[in-house]
Amino acid sequence: MKHDIHDAVDVAQRLIDAHFSIWNDADSKSRELRFDEVYTSDFFVADKSGIASGHAEVNRLIDQVQQGHAGFQFTPAPISWNHGVGRVVWGYGPRSNPDQVRGEDIFTIKDGKLASAHVFLDRP
Repeated sequence: MKHDIHDAVDVAQRLIDAHFSIWNDADSKSRELRFDEVYTSDFFVADKSGIASGHAEVNRLIDQVQQGHAGFQFTPAPISWNHGVGRVVWGYGPRSNPDQVRGEDIFTIKDGKLASAHVFLDRP
């Protein structure tokens, strides 16, 4: 049983690492090429401003986030895993202040891919 839990955490961590790599990538086309390997086709991101659903909407959301915060990067902590749900605490900011914005994402995984992300901001 413990082996299965470790395997699930390893898969989840790899997906989360890929997710934040995508969100830190300034090239929209480069990001788009990696969506199928990381996200389900109906992947969505829910935050205080609304829900971006599907690859095209999520890619547009990433563009909006990046355009409003030039030079910022996400710096996530390792995933916390609990029976199919993952939580990641992260910082977002420039190199000089990587925790300018703090938040956490709650993720679900379906069929070996990220299916949803609920975003909570601690310090906008």
